[in-house]
Amino acid sequence: MQLTFLGGADAVTGSASLLTDDRLGVRCLIDCGAEAGRAPGVPDGAPPLGFDARRLDFVLLTHAHRDHSGRLPQLHRAGFRGPVYCTEATAWMTRIALLDAAKFSREYSADDVEMIDFQPLDLRPGFVFDVPMRLHGVTVALHRSAHILGAVAATIGWRSRIGTARTIVFSGDIGGNTPDNPYQSLLAGQALPGQADYMVIESTRGAEPARDATYKAFPDRLDAWADLLADSDARGGGPVVAPCFAIHRAQELWFDLDAVLRRSPAGLPDAAGRPRWLALDAPLAARMTEVYAAILGDTAERDGARVWRNPHLAERLGLADETAVDTYLASLWARVSGNRAPGGTLRAMHDPALSRVIALAGSGMAEGGRIVDFITDQIHNPAATIVLCGYAPAETGAGRLRRLAAGEWPSDTPLTLGQARIDPTRVRARIVDFGDYYSGHGDIETLCRFVFERPPEARPSGTTTVFINHGDPAGRAGLSAALSDRAAQGHPGDRMLSRVILPSAGQAFDLDSPDNARRERVMPRLRTT
Repeated sequence: MQLTFLGGADAVTGSASLLTDDRLGVRCLIDCGAEAGRAPGVPDGAPPLGFDARRLDFVLLTHAHRDHSGRLPQLHRAGFRGPVYCTEATAWMTRIALLDAAKFSREYSADDVEMIDFQPLDLRPGFVFDVPMRLHGVTVALHRSAHILGAVAATIGWRSRIGTARTIVFSGDIGGNTPDNPYQSLLAGQALPGQADYMVIESTRGAEPARDATYKAFPDRLDAWADLLADSDARGGGPVVAPCFAIHRAQELWFDLDAVLRRSPAGLPDAAGRPRWLALDAPLAARMTEVYAAILGDTAERDGARVWRNPHLAERLGLADETAVDTYLASLWARVSGNRAPGGTLRAMHDPALSRVIALAGSGMAEGGRIVDFITDQIHNPAATIVLCGYAPAETGAGRLRRLAAGEWPSDTPLTLGQARIDPTRVRARIVDFGDYYSGHGDIETLCRFVFERPPEARPSGTTTVFINHGDPAGRAGLSAALSDRAAQGHPGDRMLSRVILPSAGQAFDLDSPDNARRERVMPRLRTT
């Protein structure tokens, strides 16, 4: 079995890994992501795929984010006609996202998206998470990763040339929720993979220290919002504007802010009688919310709990049971489609009776869309608040705002936001960074947990080779150092590591090489007997 890193090897973008074994007759791709932050004029489809798409048997898709799924239409145009295996939620949201992107693409059309053969494995009879099933001569097990709805890590297993059972785990993107502390609102904690000869692990947050406990506590996060809204009222009750991703971040914020407005004075009218209202001004996010409503409202259970849903919701909402949670969530999601002010959000921001609006909109990195209009409209307003709630590289709009809030933006350099060039000395709005509360990527502790810890029922195994991908150079180096440090500590029960490798784009590895070497040692003895 050969592993080739095609994309995402040295950046947080464009994830794509190729597994091929001519002896077994299998060629599969794990994720097929588009590259973010491309230079002007460089299309989504660049660089070339690097393999013959017509010979590919299947794609295994870990989740719906564009940097993992965005090149599936190009893959189809290049001749791929096999299935795309994933979960139901991933299939549903990826299709919505790709159809939306097709409206603006010069490289593919909606017809290309419609031809993609999504096959949700979790809808197959007898499917069980964490249990291998046979596909195309290999085995595949899916483990919920708590990154976004439908996101999974995957274990692929095969038999080597000498019959040894081998496995490789692909983390996809790993969220922060654990079974003991699912602090993010909507999803249950992540599941851990079992036996693994190899692991491919993301490193988005690998260079950062572990987040403080306050960022991993549901009550602290809601208290932070209540304090922010109280400060907003003290400064005149201007608009609160938050960029959010259409998938998951919009739904998390909608849930959290609804809870804050219900349980704190922030949701009451102010002294002038002005209401505070919540708006999700993002058509794509509204369509994704329909998926959340259906999947999180599913009554199917595993081990006595809903398949995807955070088991602490009833307690956190003060509700009696899961049936009451069903009713609450159905009402919450139904309000998404009817929450806009007459005349639109921009008009409401300037209406004295409506200006206490909390406006959520995309894009999450503030690179375009309605959120840029909202921010540029309010960034000079001393009563306004801009809240950054997610991952954003430094060169994106949200990244530049984050640097400005941290005092790291040069005062003599205009700040670019969409088509606007903003004089940083004239910014009067309060800019607040809530990124550590809402990051969909687990911190260094969570990443190490995923690599080293195993489920209680996992059988003993040998050593594991870890490949670190999906991170910038600092992130990959930071995770590598953390893994080496923990391996040296020798915690009881930890997975034992043999090597930690930082692959480069295009680099290939023979995953059967240990068995090949063993075969070469054994065969001469067999030939002489």
